[in-house]
Amino acid sequence: MARKIYQLIYRRIITILVTLLCLGLVIAWVGTYCLSRNLITSQAMQHASVAVQTLNEARKLYSASNINRIRSIDGVTVTPGYHAVEGGIPNPATYTIELGDRLSDPDRGMLFRLYSNYPFPNRQLTGGPQDRFQRDALDYLEKHPESLYYRTEKLGKSYAFRYAEAVLMEPSCVACHNRLPNSPKKDWEVGQVRGAVEVTQPLDRVMLIAQDGLTAIYTALTGIIALAIAGLVLVIGRLRTINQELEEKVSERTAALSHLANLDGLTQLANRRQFDTCIQQEWLRMQRNCWPLSLILCDVDCFKKYNDTYGHQAGDDCLRAVAQVLRRNIKRTGEVAARYGGEEFAIILPNVNSFDAIQVATLIQEEIDALKIPHETALNCTYVTLSMGISTMVPRENSSYQQLIQSADKALYQAKYQGRNCFVVWGDRPA
Repeated sequence: MARKIYQLIYRRIITILVTLLCLGLVIAWVGTYCLSRNLITSQAMQHASVAVQTLNEARKLYSASNINRIRSIDGVTVTPGYHAVEGGIPNPATYTIELGDRLSDPDRGMLFRLYSNYPFPNRQLTGGPQDRFQRDALDYLEKHPESLYYRTEKLGKSYAFRYAEAVLMEPSCVACHNRLPNSPKKDWEVGQVRGAVEVTQPLDRVMLIAQDGLTAIYTALTGIIALAIAGLVLVIGRLRTINQELEEKVSERTAALSHLANLDGLTQLANRRQFDTCIQQEWLRMQRNCWPLSLILCDVDCFKKYNDTYGHQAGDDCLRAVAQVLRRNIKRTGEVAARYGGEEFAIILPNVNSFDAIQVATLIQEEIDALKIPHETALNCTYVTLSMGISTMVPRENSSYQQLIQSADKALYQAKYQGRNCFVVWGDRPA
């Protein structure tokens, strides 16, 4: 199973690597986008926090420095509706609201607001929460007065960052709010959430700058990934070429070793193992086509005496010379000359009848005689000679190639018995 998985991965390596690189590119894009969004939110929050802190500090400064000092001055009245009162001045909340209105720029989307669930009667229409964000902010801040409340919203066609903090009831304000006749709530305690201060700031400009940065980063990442993919394709293509070349070399070496394993080292003819394989294959092939198969078994006459007389080196030279004669007479596809054992040789002749096999044996005998290899200790001749047994059969289902070999062996024995340097035919005769 593991090997199959490895082979599948190897065959699809380029696809897998390209997929992984593209996945990495997507992850990088998403990560960069999230980082950009986080940076925008962080920057907007920092600006909003500073703006809210400025408003709160202005309100506290106004309350501590002015309101407490002029309370004892006759003719000065601190009231939300100070515009209609002679000698009236705004209370801290009204001062903060009007300061926020002056700082706001609706055309740019920059807004400062102070609102509460308990607005004074003169601010019933504008002093309370005006939308879902302000209601949610008041609900959340009443439960978590020390926390912040913010989110990004689409206002019209633009995106804006809305930020709110709780405004807590201070000791200097409790008595005033609880005593004023028009106060909507007269049981205030120090530390209670009296309202919220909100800053709304546009994000379009920041988002455009971030988008330009993201575009540059995405372009660079895409270029890097494209170069990486191109490099991988080139490297893997080269590796595959090298691997293919190695496989071809291994195949060639394997074929060469296999060829050597099927050759006789001395004569360079097929060895006995290859002979057994070939004759079995040819037997089955001839059987399917109902064609004849001929076999010639050859034996160098009195070879032992030749070795004893001339030495083993000369004997090897003699066998190589005989093998060359046999090889020259193997002309058609499927014909095989083999060293059968010791000084014995065999010739497989597919689709050859006994008449044609006799012709081959005659040519071999003539060429051996023409070599005139000296053999002074031979019985009937002073040169090296061959005895041959020829057998021909048309393979049948109830017969086997071993019968062909046995018949050729009997014919060879008969040729030896008849005085050597001849051939004997055994088996089917040509019509």
